[in-house]
Amino acid sequence: MRNSLYILLCVFVLIACKKQEQEVPIDPNTGCSNCLPSYATTFSGIFKAGSYTVTGAAISTSISNRVSAFFSSTVVTVPSVANSITVSSVYFNDDTLTYSGAPYYYTNLSSVTLSPVSWTVNGASTIPSFTYKNLKEKPQYGTMTTWPDTISKGIGFTFSIYDLNYITGASVLISDGLPIPNVTTKALGLGSDTLTFSSTDLSSMSTSTNAIITLIMENSHAIKIDGKDFKMSNESSYSRKIVIKN
Repeated sequence: MRNSLYILLCVFVLIACKKQEQEVPIDPNTGCSNCLPSYATTFSGIFKAGSYTVTGAAISTSISNRVSAFFSSTVVTVPSVANSITVSSVYFNDDTLTYSGAPYYYTNLSSVTLSPVSWTVNGASTIPSFTYKNLKEKPQYGTMTTWPDTISKGIGFTFSIYDLNYITGASVLISDGLPIPNVTTKALGLGSDTLTFSSTDLSSMSTSTNAIITLIMENSHAIKIDGKDFKMSNESSYSRKIVIKN
């Protein structure tokens, strides 16, 4: 459980993003009358809705839907504990999100449905109130080469991901799964479908029978509300338990 929670936090913080042009004006079907397009790269709030799948050679597959909303006292690129602030309330669809004192963002404590993806914020302090329905698609991929059950630190490995759709950024994260894990992450290059982890990339990893490799995909865009920029992101991640050896 600890390792799964850590991976979710890494997904929240470490995902690599690439700027994508956004249609103008904002689609009225978003339901946001005070929203404007934004091409910002730093934000006063970051909203994420994702489906996270974990599988492995000797375990059953589990899928969880998670959402989170982070608000900041100053603009940031990723959530920052030091700058986290609260608002009056946050809703995802009709579900009230709970403020968590550990990661310092609003999240769901029970299962949620990711269709539609509709956010409602009752603001406070510098954060405005608004409702916004994210009309963007969930990230998808067609096929990938078989993920290894075992990887060697001394050799490294390469795999390919094909037919990526609705994606503004994709990364692969490897954790050795220790109580205080070593983690390495690499972004998939623009227009590329192949990613290589060299022996140098894996040098900080410890040998482990409880390691995890995760493909993280994001489809994100930004909006501006009352002069504040917010990042809206739909995510998918696929994690597989593996063994790391020398």
